[in-house]
Amino acid sequence: MRRRVALYLSLGLAAICLGQAFLLSSSQWDLKIWWAMGNAFRAGRSPYIVEGGLPFIYPPIAVPLLAPLSLLPFEAAIAAWMLLKLCALAGLVAIWRQFVEIRGTALEVLYFLFAFGSALTIDFVAGNPCTFEQLGLWLGLLALSRGRIFWFCAAVVATAQLKISPALMLGALLLVPKEPRWGAFAAASGAFLGLLGLQRLLAPEWFAQFITRSLMVDERGPDNPSLYGLIRDLAPDPGLSVLIWGAAVVLVAALSLRAARRGSGDVRVRVLLATVVYALIAPRFMDYSYELLLPAGLYFLRRPGLTVPVAAAIALPLPRGARLLTQAGRVLQNYYPLACALGLFALLLDEVGAPLTDTR
Repeated sequence: MRRRVALYLSLGLAAICLGQAFLLSSSQWDLKIWWAMGNAFRAGRSPYIVEGGLPFIYPPIAVPLLAPLSLLPFEAAIAAWMLLKLCALAGLVAIWRQFVEIRGTALEVLYFLFAFGSALTIDFVAGNPCTFEQLGLWLGLLALSRGRIFWFCAAVVATAQLKISPALMLGALLLVPKEPRWGAFAAASGAFLGLLGLQRLLAPEWFAQFITRSLMVDERGPDNPSLYGLIRDLAPDPGLSVLIWGAAVVLVAALSLRAARRGSGDVRVRVLLATVVYALIAPRFMDYSYELLLPAGLYFLRRPGLTVPVAAAIALPLPRGARLLTQAGRVLQNYYPLACALGLFALLLDEVGAPLTDTR
């Protein structure tokens, strides 16, 4: 009875979050950009010159794909967008079940709502296409876990055309298979660059505006709690921060490849490690992007002895209203999802690097 009440309360909280995404005038700020972009495009204006709000900073291929949303009144566009995102989330959950057990308990509902600084909730409230990006990446990772290299490459390359950074997930070809697939990595990287070049060829003015606007973006925590953002905050000099970030990327990649070569043959755990590595090396990894790591966190919630500390660390972040007075406390608050990702990285390195004879 208590478990049923807890589940109903958790589902009610989830309904409140969805209601916030639908009803609050301050929500769906990213969708407003898409909708305004579509109106500009249909009116024959540049889609990169949007009146009011945030700038449109997606590649040219994104324009015709989602401009049809502007054919609807904005309230109807929200309803259509949310329905599509809920369908994408259902697909994600179905894929995640292949990597980690999902029981639908009250604890899991709360976890999905609040894990990594409420990444999933923020995504739905913001109206960002992140859930579709995650679906593309996880479809590729599912294919990779089953040895279907071509379909993995196709899924990641297609996803990366809309948001450039997903191309970094091609590094999973060097981490997840028993032997690194350097040939497939090179071919897929070439295909990504070729298709990106095709966008530049077909829409040179739009592509130039996309590059210009992208270079102007300098978001950091808490909106962009990425490792690069943290380094930028700690080392404001641009040249020095790039050098430090490059060294950090090399270190993360080296530790991951070393662990993969030494130990666990469980392909599911290697996939989870690949998602965390991608989150750490991506120069721009927004607060909602940590949705990618939900299966990795849930995996360790299932481990005896780790449930309580992992739940406390991942699903119960430091409240914004309870900011610590020290500089370290302020950094922790701004980069809390990153701190969680680093903790998962350490746990997964230990898990993947365990000897094959280890019976844990």
